[in-house]
This record gives sequence, structure tokens and C-alpha cells, in this order.
Amino acid sequence: MRATFLIVAFAAGTAQACGYCVEDKIAAVYDHAVVTGALAAKHQVVFMHVEGTATRQALERAANAAGADRGSVRVSGDLLTVSFAFDPRRGGLGPIHAGMEKRLQGVSLMPFQVMDKPGETKRYSSGTTTMRP
Repeated sequence: MRATFLIVAFAAGTAQACGYCVEDKIAAVYDHAVVTGALAAKHQVVFMHVEGTATRQALERAANAAGADRGSVRVSGDLLTVSFAFDPRRGGLGPIHAGMEKRLQGVSLMPFQVMDKPGETKRYSSGTTTMRP
């Protein structure tokens, strides 16, 4: 009886958020006001994984300097995630991504989701500026 209780208790504990799922990463940096404002302006919102060491301020400066919408950068140090809005008509995500990595030497940024319509995200195709549903 005691062993059954321990197994059930352990299984229930593993259902909690692990902090590494895409949804957890998005939730950590999601800002409804930024998203709705960006989408209303026909801008996109990107969510990126941060590989390496960078401060919140360094990530914000790099994103702003590379072309992110001012005031849209959100960073989660715990889940190593950054998000921001940008205008795709000004060159797209590719140049912004490259510009950020150039400014953040030793840090790799991996875009994993892009939102361009309310309630809809698309996986970012690694190494290109195209997206796929």
C-alpha cells in the first residue's frame, strides 16, 4: 500500500511544468500588450532560445540595435529565452538575428517560434528566414 502511494505521488509530481517545453519558454517572455500592439501594426513577434551567457541588458541592447521594436524586448534568464517584436518589411528576421549574434559574441540565438497572426505561431526554419506552420 505504501509503495503504491509513493508511485502515485511521484507520477503526479512529474506532471508539473519542466521549464524546457516550447510553451513554457513562450509563456516566460509573453507580453500580451506587446503581442497585440505588434500584430495590429502588421509586425511579428519572435521567441528565441539563448545559448551562452548574456545579461538581460545585453540582450535588450542587442535586439534594439539590430532592429527590434523599441520597448518590446522581454527576457527570461531562468528559461534562457528572449522575445521581441519587429517589422518584417524592414528586412525580416534574418538580419536582426545575425546582428544580435554579432553584438553578443559567444552567444547563439535560436529562433523557435514566430507569431504573425493572433493565436498562431510558426516554427522558425533553422538557417533560413522562412517559416513553416
